[in-house]
Formats: sequence, C-alpha cells, structure tokens
Amino acid sequence: MRKLVYIFTAFILIQCESNNSQIGSNDLSNDDQINQSTQPIEVDPLKAIESEIIENPNSTNVYLKRALYYKENREYEKAIEDINRALSLTPDVSILQYHKAAILYEYAVQKQDVTYLDESKIYLNNCISEDKMLIEARLLRAKIHLFEEETDECMGMLSDVLRINERVAEAYLIKGMAYEFLENATLAASSYQTAIEVDPDYYDAYIHRGMLADRLGEDKALDYYNSALALEPKSIEAHRNKALHLHFNNQFMDARASFLDVIQLAPDFEEAYFNIGNTYLGQFAQNEVITDYVDSAFHYFSEAYKMNKTYVQAIHNMGVCFEIKGELNVAREHYQKAIDLDNNFQPALDAINDLN
Repeated sequence: MRKLVYIFTAFILIQCESNNSQIGSNDLSNDDQINQSTQPIEVDPLKAIESEIIENPNSTNVYLKRALYYKENREYEKAIEDINRALSLTPDVSILQYHKAAILYEYAVQKQDVTYLDESKIYLNNCISEDKMLIEARLLRAKIHLFEEETDECMGMLSDVLRINERVAEAYLIKGMAYEFLENATLAASSYQTAIEVDPDYYDAYIHRGMLADRLGEDKALDYYNSALALEPKSIEAHRNKALHLHFNNQFMDARASFLDVIQLAPDFEEAYFNIGNTYLGQFAQNEVITDYVDSAFHYFSEAYKMNKTYVQAIHNMGVCFEIKGELNVAREHYQKAIDLDNNFQPALDAINDLN
C-alpha cells in the first residue's frame, strides 16, 4: 500500500470568537431561579459609553473609551472615527496619538494593508519624540520594526524600553520573537523565560515558549501550553497548539480530546475537524487491523469539507480514506479534485501518480 500522507496546517497565532452556550430557565434549579431575580442586571458597555457621550459631548475621555471598546471588538473603522474625534478635541496628547497608532496597526494587520501601518508609524514617531517615557509607544514601534524585518532598530527600541523599566515583560517577549527571526533559538528561549519570570501570568510568553519548544523538539512544550491554559482556559490557540503537539508526538487520543475542546469553543473551526480526522488516520497507521478508524477519519474530513468546499487537504485526505478501503477510482476522483483546486498540491499529484 502507498505510504499514508496526511497533512497538518502549520502552527499559527489565531484569534477566534467563541459562542457561549445558553441555558434556558427550565434548566435551572428552583434555588437558581430564585437567585436569578437578585442578580445585578448587566449593562451593555457600549450603551453606557454612549450615554456618557450624550451627557458630555465634548469629553475627550468618552470618545477614547468608545474607540478602545471598538478596537477590542475589532471594529476598527468605528474605532478610528472615535479616536479622531478625541484628537480633534485634544490634539497634542501623546497617549491619544499612541492609541490611534495602535488602532491603525491592528487594522493594518486585519486588512493586510501597509498604508495603515505607515500612518501608524507617523503617530508613533510623534508621540515617542514628545514623551520620552511612553513605554507603550516604544513597544509598538519595536513590533513594527520586527514586522518590517528591521531587527537592529527593533532591538534598539527595546533597549530604550528596558532602560526606562527593566521589568517590562512584553519587551522580553518581543526580544524573543526577534531572536527567533534571527534563528537564535538559545537567546529566544532565554528571552521568553525572562518574560515569564518577570510576569508569571503572561499568557503570550507561555504560548511563544511552547511553540519554540515544539520547533526544537522539546517535551516541555506541553507544560507551557498547559500553563497558558491555566491562565486562559477558553483559549482556542492554546488548545489547538496543545492538540498539535500531542498529535506530532503520536498521542492521538489525547490530541483528539484537545481538538474537541477547540470545537466546543469554536464549532465552525474547520481545521479542528480536519485534524481530528488526522488523529484517526494516525491510529490506523499504528494498527491497520482496526478499519473503523478510517471511517471515523473520513467523517471528520467530510465535516471539514462541508464547511469549506475548497479545503484541498480535506479533499485529499478523503481520497486517502477511499484508497485505504480499496475504492481506487473514487480515491482518484478526490485526488483529481484537489489538483483542480490547486495544481501545485504535491501530495495529490504524488497520489495520482502512484495510482496510475
């Protein structure tokens, strides 16, 4: 039989919105229903801010507050409108220029448009020159230097930050990222570790250290992901990275449990379904007698495909399942379909060639 090929998407930092499960009143105990009436009524934060704006239409702070609310919810165009209003009321305040730069930076990342990045740099350079102690602006400028592969400038900006305050955990995190870019894993690991020592509750430092540990083949990657999950139990990123770590270490059942945790948090996350299918193929590769693994794998690849009809890897792996079961013509159809979508997709090209 042709050697099994199953494909994983690479480690990436992702941010997804999760849907909280809703519990109907019939699911509550009598005590819970009684206590419900005594619970404080939750106020919509946006409505509360808008009420403040009505009361204080010339207040810089309320427009800043709403801009930050929109930024938190990734509504960047609205955030830009409000930060502009704040700046029109108080134009020469460094912290406002920093917040506009931060909004523009995130918008540039979302839109993949360097125009917004260039504008962000203008505001950052202004507030850095006006306020020598504004650490946040220097950290963001360092990130942009790193994004633009200007590692010397990035390190210089971080040195300025650490001269102001040597216990800024984010500065060590960015240093670690810069050292990784420079392919210096030792200094990257040391920088991430320092970030954790400075701030033991720094989620991002555990994630980056775990990903570096995975790249270096270190077993302790799992410890870092578990530490991240202890801080943010609903982090899709941490559950996903933990699942991939377990899978690459042939711990397929544990990996599947973690991918199921991802699905619970993000039911439409197609990659999680795809990788659950891969856990079953991994188990089949360990024990080819149990063909039920192939049926289970096919089910999850099909679920991923239903969510994304152009999911080339899922289509290919559905073909792998058919090939294992001896349905070679159907397998060939799936491989060809994958090639039609991406004529450079090498696993499908190899599969077709092997079948001919």
